[in-house]
Amino acid sequence: MDNFIFRLPTKIVFGKDEFYKLGEEAKKIGRKALIVTGKRFAKESGLLEKAEEMLKKNSIDYVVFSEVEPNPESETVDKGSRIARENGVDFVIGLGGGSVIDASKGIATVAVTGKPIWDYCERPPKEKVPQNTLPILAVITVAATGSEADSGAVITNTKTREKRGFFGIANFPRVSIIDPVLTISIPQKQTVDGVVDIFVHIFESYLSSKANTPVSDRVAEGLMREAIRQGQIVFKDLKNIVARESLSWISTLALSGFPSAGRSGPFAVHRLEHPISGIYPTKISHGRGLAILLPSFLYHTKEMHAERLKLFGKEIFSTDSPSKTIERIVHWMKNMNTFNFLKEYGVKKEDLKKFAEMAIADDGGQGVVTAREPLERETILKIYETAYDYKDLFRKV
Repeated sequence: MDNFIFRLPTKIVFGKDEFYKLGEEAKKIGRKALIVTGKRFAKESGLLEKAEEMLKKNSIDYVVFSEVEPNPESETVDKGSRIARENGVDFVIGLGGGSVIDASKGIATVAVTGKPIWDYCERPPKEKVPQNTLPILAVITVAATGSEADSGAVITNTKTREKRGFFGIANFPRVSIIDPVLTISIPQKQTVDGVVDIFVHIFESYLSSKANTPVSDRVAEGLMREAIRQGQIVFKDLKNIVARESLSWISTLALSGFPSAGRSGPFAVHRLEHPISGIYPTKISHGRGLAILLPSFLYHTKEMHAERLKLFGKEIFSTDSPSKTIERIVHWMKNMNTFNFLKEYGVKKEDLKKFAEMAIADDGGQGVVTAREPLERETILKIYETAYDYKDLFRKV
């Protein structure tokens, strides 16, 4: 087990109808908020109006910024931060899914420093994320990214389409309200894309680390087992509140540091996916991109991950065969209609090399993507090429 520091400075307010505590939680943080939302959902669902009513009831002034797109862009974050500064807000409320919360983190940083958000996302970063930014209150409407309980955020460069993460202790929300009822209206495709994202968050750390972490392994396996089970339940019954509660809690725990305590493994599948949803943001969500890549990644790295796949297969699927374990994962994905390929979504084959170069650059530009063992350019291209159409691979699973 690696030495580690576990710190979760976020106050978690979890449960049915906890959304209605927004006003009283906000009052503990500040007096004037920037409410950050996506372009449609918060308003059309009525959540924004309800949030405004609660803030008014608690004598909290606010300004609304409803311009966040899926895979939040650098220019959007910079614009939101200017609005925050111009209006003298003293905290940020993110009301939405992972993109909204990530944008809120970026806005909270840039509103204080005045630097472009991309300065924090460069490799290496031009600027260090400050220890103190505007406090963030997150209200989660989708179980997926885990941004409600982690120190990271992912931003897409509006011009280059590069998608990069930036990290800092101030990125932890001061408070995260996780009301599973808010996730019930999320459509099936977006729901199961979120399930895959949750699963991969835990699975990547589990696969890639070489540390001996039996306690964290059992925790991670339990969470992944439930993500698999509850994902299949919610796919068939979107209004199943027990499944929604379970997935919301697994999502929160996934990147909190708890299931990966004592491990420091890289997130290669995420790094390989970022160029896809960065270049094709309106066609492929982050979760769907992960779903497309994961089978190919496992197929081409099976030997590298053989021992971990055996352990996972034995604990979850009652098989110690790495190949059968991969097939069972694909079978689960097929049961949720998440097994797809890049060609289906209009991805151009000539973009595969571009994906590879962008992923390598995101990793530091040393010609590899870090995994349990470094992935060379040739292997990276094979992963993308297989995921482009899969041909007959996994068709009989």
